[in-house]
Order: sequence, then structure tokens, then C-alpha cells
Amino acid sequence: MIVRGAFNHLLRPGLRRDFRDSYTQFPQEYSSFLKTGSQDRAEVEAVTLSGLPRQVARGEVEPITYIDPVMSDKVIFIDDEFALGFQISKRTVEDDQYGKANQNSKWLGRSVRLTQEFAAAELLDDAFTGTVFTGYGGEELCDATHTLLNSASTTSNVIAGAPQLGVTGLQAAFEMAELTVDHQNDPIPVMINKLIISVADEWVAIQLTNGTLEPFTSDNQVNATLKKRPGLSYMVSHYKTQNGNWFAQDSNLIDSHFLFRVRPQFMDTFDFDTLAAKYASRQRINVYFYDWRGWIGSAAP
Repeated sequence: MIVRGAFNHLLRPGLRRDFRDSYTQFPQEYSSFLKTGSQDRAEVEAVTLSGLPRQVARGEVEPITYIDPVMSDKVIFIDDEFALGFQISKRTVEDDQYGKANQNSKWLGRSVRLTQEFAAAELLDDAFTGTVFTGYGGEELCDATHTLLNSASTTSNVIAGAPQLGVTGLQAAFEMAELTVDHQNDPIPVMINKLIISVADEWVAIQLTNGTLEPFTSDNQVNATLKKRPGLSYMVSHYKTQNGNWFAQDSNLIDSHFLFRVRPQFMDTFDFDTLAAKYASRQRINVYFYDWRGWIGSAAP
């Protein structure tokens, strides 16, 4: 609880009036790499169907071959609840010379935003380990041996050699995207349109996505990246902690989500016994992915 002793400087005149009691925030980031929305139940359930493979050859009077699509096991995703609050004594409010002691309620809004961003960015940090987030088959988001529902083969969405972001790494990401397959091990179109990067990689990302000539060369080669994907963009994640890794994403194909079970709530009350004001916030968030398709990742150091 905030009491007069801990905040005694606010009880006397003489302090500067320009308190640092707020900060400008980055624009919302999680909605740039996750599909957002709400859920109206305690959990989200997901399954997938294999569809049908290619046709089989048939003789003139042979009967048609019939097969059944294959359904996966059900996967359940449950939200997490986050909450925080503070208390302040009535006497502290009464004696505060600057009207700042009870303005920590401002920081509750910032706390809510930070919680959302870090909860979403944890998916990026965990993409190559699957310690927190797993999808179909109990696999991490980026895996070199993804299993297929209706095929004995495996497939990868991890760039071999874990290259840093650059021309070679991006070319490898595009090629890997072209090799994405469905659950029958048949090719599907993946149109990479976004890079998700760390702060230190932004300079390279600008060169890769904005120049008509290929960066890091002296002989005026055409920037093949823009020829292949003219609308390629990038976003910087300020909240992920793994600085080297980067991702190429087809934002239209991804099955990765940020859902509110309960949107942010702000509450206040007054405790008659202790004569203290209480301020609190809470929210329930479900960050998850089911299908890894649409993501290509490099676990660069």
C-alpha cells in the first residue's frame, strides 16, 4: 500500500512540477503478426482434416476408388488471466502537494498494454523450442520435422543453417515457402508478404524491402526480392527477447491467434476499514497457434 512514509517527498513543496508519470508507447504490434479477436467460451478447440489426395488411375469398367478424409485429434487452447493493482491510503492522497500519489492508475493502462505485447511476443521467442506453445501434433511453431496427417513424410519450416537476415537467408525463406505442403504432402501456395524482425535487423530489412537494386552488391543487380514479392513489408518486434531469430510470414495463411476471453477491465473501490483506495486491472488472453503453415523461421543466433 502507498502510505505517506514511502512517498514523503510528495508531502512537501519544492519538487519539480514535470513529473515523469507517463511514457509514449509503441504502436500496437501483436495485431501485425497474429490474428486478433475474442472467444466466448472457456476454451478454444481445433481439429484439422486431411482432405483428399490425388486421383488414382482407373480402368474403363473399374469401380471408382473411395477413401475417407482423415481427422486429427482435438487440441484445446485455454486462456491466461492477468491482473495487477495498487492501494493508496486516504491520508497520502489528502497530504499530496502535487496530486500525483493516486495517478498510478495511469500506469495500470500501460501495464495492460505491456502484458498483451509480451504475451504475444512469447510465441516468437518460443517458436523453435515449443516449451510454451505447441500446435497440431504437439509440435513447435518452427520445426524441421513437422508430421503430416495423411502422409508418412515430414516437412520443415526452419531455414537450414540458421542464417542471419540478408539476401541469402531471405532467398532460402522464399524457396522454403514454395515447398510448403498440405497434409497429403502435396504443394500449396504460400505467399510471403511480411518479415518479423528484431530491432538490430531493421537496417537490413529496409534495404531488402525498399531498394530496386540488390543490397550489399556493387554491380547493380536487380533486387529479386521485390520482383518476386513487390508488397513485401516488415515489422519490428520490440518485445521479443531472442534478438537473432527472424520470420517470414504469409499473413493470410497463418493460423496463429491473439484472442480476448475478457477484454481489459479497470476497477476501483474504497476500503472503509483501512480508509484506502484500491485500483486494479485484469484481462484474460489466449495466445496460440494450431497450424504452422504460413510461417518460415530462422533461429539465427
